[in-house]
Amino acid sequence: MTEEENKAEKPAEAAVPNLGKFQNVDALMRAYQELEAEFTRRSQRLKALEAAAKQPAQEQGSPATAPETPVAEADSEALLRAVRGNEEVCARIVGEYLASLSGVPLLAGTGAGIVAPVERATTLKQAGALALGYLKHRKNGG
Repeated sequence: MTEEENKAEKPAEAAVPNLGKFQNVDALMRAYQELEAEFTRRSQRLKALEAAAKQPAQEQGSPATAPETPVAEADSEALLRAVRGNEEVCARIVGEYLASLSGVPLLAGTGAGIVAPVERATTLKQAGALALGYLKHRKNGG
């Protein structure tokens, strides 16, 4: 190879940076700026929560009277997504809610549910139809 060929090959290799999943440098820069903005919002929220945790409980206002801020709304959405992903927390919240309802006759995990009336066959043809329906139901995962 000549010197001219070596020089021609080296810039071509160095000119194409590896950007991973990003198509170009602009897309990478936009993603970085969005990530930086989200990090700033979360840092601000963390500082606010740390300040609130340091205050005694009696000094804090009730959540119902506190005005909703955009940060609080975003945090409530994040909390909702986190709770939806955790079955144990969902079950606990629903259980506590049902326990708090007084005078409403609901079954909360114990007791017998509503049962369909028993079907009894009076002929051999009806018995065969019931058995066939039972087997089909069991085959389909019922």
